[in-house]
Amino acid sequence: MQSHDIRLPVTPVTPLAERRASYQAEFKCAKSTGEVQMEPRVVELETHLEYIRRDMEEVRGDVKSIKHRLAYSAGGTAVVLGLLGWIANSRFDQLVALLAR
Repeated sequence: MQSHDIRLPVTPVTPLAERRASYQAEFKCAKSTGEVQMEPRVVELETHLEYIRRDMEEVRGDVKSIKHRLAYSAGGTAVVLGLLGWIANSRFDQLVALLAR
């Protein structure tokens, strides 16, 4: 039997202290007014969050619409079944006569 070793490519991992220092250096870049420039990734995340919120509002509206439709159809079904039951009950003797033939 042959042994099959799966070798994954080794990716270098930067130490946490170096990453933290590079991030702090990026954030220390400030405008003369004291405003810190945001990274493009943060702006992108904010944009995605806005889209997610908008989509969630649409989903809430859709769920509310579905609930109303279900309630309406359940009420209609109850009325139809009630009418059928009433007709069957009032014409029970005729139904028995039809089935007895």
